[in-house]
Amino acid sequence: MSESNVKFKIKPWDGCPYCKELFGQPYREHIKLADIVATSTSCTRCWALVETLRRVTDVSNTVTTLVGSTWHNNTLHLGVISPGYTFETAPGYQIYIDDDRADNVAREDPVLGIPIMPRVIREMHHKPRPIEQTPERRLALAKQWLKDCLNAHDTCNADTLLYKWPYRVLDISDDTIVKLVPTTSPPPNASYVALSYCWGPTGNLCTLKENLKTHTEEGIVVSQLPPTIRDAIFVTKHLGQTFLWVDALCIIQDDDADKMAQIPLMADIYSGALLVLSAAASTTVLDGCPLSPRDKQPLPPQTFTLSYPPSSSAASDPQPSTTVTIVIEQMEHERCRALPGHWAHETFDQDPIDVLSPIERRAWTFQERFLSPRTLILGAGELSWLCGSAVCCECRAPGPDILNAAGERVFTQKYGIAQVSMSGRFGQLDIDRTYSYAWVEAVSAFAARRMGYFSDRVAAVEGVARAFQMRWPEVWKAEDYVFGCWVPLLSHLLLWQAVGEKVTEKVDRGLFPSWAWPSCGRGVDFISWIWYGVDPKLWAEVVDLRIEMNESGGFGTGRGTLTLSAPVFPARGEAFEYYNGEPGVMVKALDPKLDFVWSEPTLDDLDAPDAWKDVTHLVLLASYPYSTSQKFRPLCFGLLCLAPSSSGREKEFRRVGTVMTGRVKKDFLGADIDALFCPHNTVINLV
Repeated sequence: MSESNVKFKIKPWDGCPYCKELFGQPYREHIKLADIVATSTSCTRCWALVETLRRVTDVSNTVTTLVGSTWHNNTLHLGVISPGYTFETAPGYQIYIDDDRADNVAREDPVLGIPIMPRVIREMHHKPRPIEQTPERRLALAKQWLKDCLNAHDTCNADTLLYKWPYRVLDISDDTIVKLVPTTSPPPNASYVALSYCWGPTGNLCTLKENLKTHTEEGIVVSQLPPTIRDAIFVTKHLGQTFLWVDALCIIQDDDADKMAQIPLMADIYSGALLVLSAAASTTVLDGCPLSPRDKQPLPPQTFTLSYPPSSSAASDPQPSTTVTIVIEQMEHERCRALPGHWAHETFDQDPIDVLSPIERRAWTFQERFLSPRTLILGAGELSWLCGSAVCCECRAPGPDILNAAGERVFTQKYGIAQVSMSGRFGQLDIDRTYSYAWVEAVSAFAARRMGYFSDRVAAVEGVARAFQMRWPEVWKAEDYVFGCWVPLLSHLLLWQAVGEKVTEKVDRGLFPSWAWPSCGRGVDFISWIWYGVDPKLWAEVVDLRIEMNESGGFGTGRGTLTLSAPVFPARGEAFEYYNGEPGVMVKALDPKLDFVWSEPTLDDLDAPDAWKDVTHLVLLASYPYSTSQKFRPLCFGLLCLAPSSSGREKEFRRVGTVMTGRVKKDFLGADIDALFCPHNTVINLV
C-alpha cells in the first residue's frame, strides 16, 4: 500500500456523525448517550466509548448527554451530563490509551479511534495516590507541604518585606477557650494563620464594642463558635500553630474607626501570615469546613484492558496487538479547571471560575488568596496547596515543575501576587504596558465577584493595591492610586467594558466616577492588544484629575473629574434591524469622513438599556495597528460613548459605554489617520 493511500485511508468511524462531534470543537455539541449506544454496533469508536463510560455512568439512561473534544496531551475530554447535573456542574472525564511502546507516535488507535497519550507526556502526568482516611493523617500531609515550603522554596522565602501584625489575633492554645490577644508586642519569632471564608447572611459571631472586654479577658468557649471557625481552629492546631486571625473576631465590627484603620492593613495581614486557610467549599460560617467525605473526593483513574470487537477491521488489517489499555479518570469540569490541584500544572489557558468553591465567587475573599504567601485550601473534594513555588493536592503526587526560559515556575492562572512576574512575562513591551496589564489581570479576576454592599467595591481590593505599592514602590505609589486605578497608567486603564451581571442587588453608580471601572457594578474586561505583540496607538492624554473623596459612604468612594485631551467628535445612537429581523443598536460618528467609526455599543449600566439614546459624542482612546511608514488596515478602534453630564457644563461628559469598531476595509498610512482624527483633538472633562 502506498504512503498516500495509508495517509488517506478511510477510518472505521469516518461516517459516524455522533463521535465526530465529540472529537470536534470543544464542548460545542451535546450528543445523546443513547445515540452513541445505538451506533456502537456499527462504529468501533462509539463501541469503545460505551465500554469505557459504562465504568462511570449508567449507559442505559436515555436522558444523559455528552460533550467533549480531543484536547491537551492528546486525550479525549468528555463531560457526562446526567439527570441532576448542568453543563457547569457535570463530572468530566479524561480518556486515553496507555501504550508502553516508546516508538509509537500514533495520535489515536487505528481501530478504536481513542487518543493515545504520548509516553513522554504520560511520564510527566500526575501520579495518582489514595487519599488518607483519617483527618489527622490528611492534615499531616498538609503540614508536610508547609514544612517543604518553609525549608526548600527559595522563591517563597525570598520576600524581605516587613509586614505589620494585625491589631489582634486569637490565641487557640487552650482546647476549650480561645482568647482575643492584642498584638502591640508580638511574641518573638511568632507566626499566625489567617482564615479566608464566606460569612453568609447570619450566624457569625463578631467582636463588638460591648463584648470586646469579654473576648479579651475571659475568652470565647470553643463550642460556642460557628462551625467554620471551629473547624479552622482544629486545622490550625494540627499544623502546629498557636495564633489564628479571623476578621469577624479580630476587627471590632461596630467600630468604624477600627474597621477603617484595618482595611488598609489587609496587604500586611494576609501577606504577613504564615499561611492562609481557605474554607473554599463553605457557603456560610455555619457550614463548617470539615475534610471532605469519600463520596466527594476525586476518583482514582480506572485502567482496564479492552479487546477489539470481533466485527472490527483488526482481523483483515493485522495490528501488533488486538487489545489496548484504556485509562479513564475524573477531572474537574472545563468550567472548574482553575481549582488548584489536578489541573494546576497545566499550561494552557483556563477559565478562571471555579464553580465548585463558593469562596471563589465572593469579592472580599479574592485578595485573601491573592495576597497569601501560602494557601491551604479545604475544597469540595480534597486538600489543595498553593504557594509561590508549587501547587499540590491530596489525590496526586507532585509532578515535575514547568519552567519558562527565565527559570520561573509557569502558572497559567495567577493565583497570587508571588506568581506575578514583572521581568520575563511581557518581554518586548514597554514598561508602562507591562505594569498596567499586571494590574488589570488582578482587577479582571476580582471585579465580577459578588459582595454584600456596593460601597465595598474598592475597599475589597484595597489590600491588592497596597501589596503592589509595597513590592514595586518605584512604580506603584500611594498618591497615584484612586478609585481602583493608577493615575500614571490611566491612558491604558480607561478602555474597559462591563460584562456579566451586577455584583450587588443595588448598584449606586454615583459612588465612583463614571470613567472608573468600579462604577459599573459588574465584571470588567480591559481591552488589550498585548498578545498580538504590538501595542496600540494611544490617542488620549490625561491633562488633570481633581478628586473629592467621600468622608462617609464607603472606603475609597468619591467624585473625580478627569480632564482628557483626545479626538472627540459628535455621534449618535441609532436603532436598526439585523438581517433576521432582530432589533439592534449602533453608535456612529456624524463626521462623513469617519464613516467607518460605528459599532454596537457595550453599555455600562444594566439598569439603563436605553442609555445609547443619550450619546452625543465619542472619544477615541486607542487604535490597532498603527504604522507611520507603511500602509496598514486598521483592525479596531476603541472609543468611549459619552453623554452630557447632569451639571450642564460645556464639554463635561459622563461615560455610558464603549464602542469597538470592526475591521476597516481600507488601507491607511499613519498620516492619513492623523489627518482624520487630529482635527478633532479637544480637551474635555469626564465625571
